[in-house]
Amino acid sequence: MAHARAFLCLILIFWATKPANAWDYERHRLINGLALKSLPKEFPRFVLLPTNLERVKFLAGEPDRWRNTRDRGLRHLNNPDHYFDVEYLELYHIKTETLSHFRYRFVEQMANARSKLKLELPEANADHIKNYPGFLPWSINEHYLKLLSAFSYLKVFEEMGTQQEIKNAQANVIYRMGILSHFVGDTSQPLHTTKHFNGWTGDNPNDYTTRRSFHSWIDGKFFINTQPPNEVKLQKQLRPAKLLIRPESKELASGHFQASLNYILKQHELVVPLYQLDKDGHLSEDSPDKGRLFLEKQLLVGAQMLGDLWFTAWKEAPPDRFLQGYLAKRKLNNK
Repeated sequence: MAHARAFLCLILIFWATKPANAWDYERHRLINGLALKSLPKEFPRFVLLPTNLERVKFLAGEPDRWRNTRDRGLRHLNNPDHYFDVEYLELYHIKTETLSHFRYRFVEQMANARSKLKLELPEANADHIKNYPGFLPWSINEHYLKLLSAFSYLKVFEEMGTQQEIKNAQANVIYRMGILSHFVGDTSQPLHTTKHFNGWTGDNPNDYTTRRSFHSWIDGKFFINTQPPNEVKLQKQLRPAKLLIRPESKELASGHFQASLNYILKQHELVVPLYQLDKDGHLSEDSPDKGRLFLEKQLLVGAQMLGDLWFTAWKEAPPDRFLQGYLAKRKLNNK
């Protein structure tokens, strides 16, 4: 009996310390479904095959499944990719306009600031990530670049490869689309851009909720307890996916880091309005209409950004020159 009690305590501790997700699986699937609907007819047709449509939707939940492991190494690596707590930049005296689009340069920025300011940050939390802003903008940009690479070598295999190579390259495109989708979807949930991710923390002059169930309520329980999002209605509000414009500065030329960062900052502006909606009772089962409009709009925002990134990766992907040379040599050797 004592062993059973001890095991139960361990389970409760694990779930109590488990990081909050952004949107539940069904909401992530919905974002992916909407993004797929935004793609133009000229987008690669294999993506729109029923089996691949379902796979892209299924993969919407994959990075959250990685978070379910109890191994701290994977949690330390993966968890910070799901959020960017903008307020913590102030702790390091770092401004958003000075952020490097290179992930590890940003780590250097934090390390230098920590040394210069003599910051004493806690390291004892289980995953060793407390008080760090997170890496969401870098995660989106890096997964975008991996998708762009997948389109680059697919184009070459389609011209010079075997049928099996083409099928494998297409499968990789589907996988990359699905993994990228999760982090873009995370961002459209404003609580993934703030230290107030699960109830207001610190000074609280406006008396916003501090309940520890707030994040999960926004993720999906609100819709489950009131009314699911109207997918048909949301589809009618979709615009076609469009090409993202690169900034002129060469310093910001890595993929679309700046577009990802701007997208995150825009959602961060909605943190206080979201808490105010809750305070005013508009995220309750009794008066859900205004809250539903807000959250459905965020699902749509995530879908539009995702469709734009998918479309831009396909359009911008140059042929993989190294692979072209390799396949040309292979063809000569096989004569």
